[in-house]
Amino acid sequence: LSLSLPLCVCRQYCTRRLARLYKSLKFSHGRGRYLKKSLEASMVTDERHLLIPLVAAERAWSYAMELKRDAGNELRKRAHLLGRLKKATIHAAELVSLCNQVGSARTALEAEAYSSYMFGSYLKEQERDWDRALAKFMRARKAFEQLARVGGPDQAEVCRERLEELEPNLRYCTYKRGSGAGGGSAGAMDEEDLAALKNDGGVDDDRLKAVLAEESGRASDTPVALSWRGHEIPMRNREARACIANAESQLAKIESTSAMTVERGLAVYDKAFIAYNDARQHLRDELAAAGGSAQGGGSDSAARLAEIKMADRTLAVLLSEKTIERNKFLVDSANAKLSGEIKLEKGEKATRPEDLVHLFNTLLRNYEELAESGPEVLRGVKGAEGLEEKIRMDCMMEQALLQAQRVAALGKVHLNAGSHVEAAVLFARAAEHASRVHDRAPGSKVAAAARKVQADARKARCTALADGSIALLALQKGLQTGLAAVSLQDAPTGGTEMHHLMDHLDQYKSAVLGKGANKVHITPIPPRMSTIAVRPIVLDVAGNEISYPPLEARATVKKTSTLRNLFKW
Repeated sequence: LSLSLPLCVCRQYCTRRLARLYKSLKFSHGRGRYLKKSLEASMVTDERHLLIPLVAAERAWSYAMELKRDAGNELRKRAHLLGRLKKATIHAAELVSLCNQVGSARTALEAEAYSSYMFGSYLKEQERDWDRALAKFMRARKAFEQLARVGGPDQAEVCRERLEELEPNLRYCTYKRGSGAGGGSAGAMDEEDLAALKNDGGVDDDRLKAVLAEESGRASDTPVALSWRGHEIPMRNREARACIANAESQLAKIESTSAMTVERGLAVYDKAFIAYNDARQHLRDELAAAGGSAQGGGSDSAARLAEIKMADRTLAVLLSEKTIERNKFLVDSANAKLSGEIKLEKGEKATRPEDLVHLFNTLLRNYEELAESGPEVLRGVKGAEGLEEKIRMDCMMEQALLQAQRVAALGKVHLNAGSHVEAAVLFARAAEHASRVHDRAPGSKVAAAARKVQADARKARCTALADGSIALLALQKGLQTGLAAVSLQDAPTGGTEMHHLMDHLDQYKSAVLGKGANKVHITPIPPRMSTIAVRPIVLDVAGNEISYPPLEARATVKKTSTLRNLFKW
């Protein structure tokens, strides 16, 4: 903390954190008048009690470093600096005492490293006892080296950073000690400091053994088998078991969507998935090593390889199931936000029904993968004959339920878009899908969820039909109002005459300049409606009633012979 924040900000943060710790732990120092209250080992009932001396030491140390930066040659600030550093060493020693009594061996070793570094910094600034300062820094280096050996990769990286920070102090104290500037007396040092100065293990080696024994005991407490659907899968790899235990401890933090934000839930799931993937990587490394050593081996090596492969398949399926749980967590959160149960934070993007459709599609793909990979885990294992069909049936029922939920979400999408008829049809289809799921598996959890989906879909269908009817009536009323306003006459303009250029072709009126009533338009859009003359309609019905005179007498008929017609050519 002190290395990642500015000194002033760090001191202020530690002050506020210490006040919050006092209040939450009810560790007050009197009411009104200050009464000093010391923290005893018998009073430690919460892990946060150990933070009180730690935060107090950090506050004193950051204040001392701030004074060191601004002191210069002022003796008064120099004395104040040494006072704050001494206060930090007192709080660090109190932390070591508490950790030795109520903490684990690893916690005690971490506190010892912290206290040794604080005490060495104080002696270095005091510039009197260089032997003791060097001994304290060497004890801190020894403790950090041991912590790097017993911790994970993250702790090893932190310890390496602390070791790099210690090197300049060690070199400086060694130089001052060799020059004879205030070397100090060996009688002022305890046995641990003398052993550290002589580079002798002593008590530090005993602490390392205690930490290693504690870690091995913790690893032995981890179950040696992975339970999945009532079957025990052997898991001999210790690193993989530790990763699985870490993942399960992370997943135990998951709460309901009303008590946990989406960001926090996703962070917990991400940590668990990383732990599961690390466990699979350990198994793959072990599989590669076992495969290389099993060439030319016997049946034991083949059985060991089969066991590792089964554990890897189980972890893959378990990871798929946890992915489904995470996506369902997101669906529950989205539904709660859409229904208004969870209020959106400032600047948070609003949830849409389209997001639910995307999540349901993702869940359908997850169940397809689970239906393919799940039956392969325990194939051929004694007592797991009917498990394959059960997994497929479970996945099929979950997919049918998800299809009903997806159709209902699509109905909400159309309802928001104003397509009430399409939304009503989709809600009716969702109710049909949910009814089929309920009829296939009555009395199960899936049936209970299907019953809820069916009821919600029917309510939403009624709402869509009602909204559609209201919208249709409003549209018809608007059309009637618009048709009633249609007229062949120009509508009154409220006393303001609008000029059009086409009506004043014989006059000059600017169509560019002018505003309001003085602005001239080119032509009215739409054109004005006007009456026009049409041609008369003539119906010829009198001809049927007229009697015409005979005209056969006036017609002339030419008579010719047949023989003449034959030789006419």
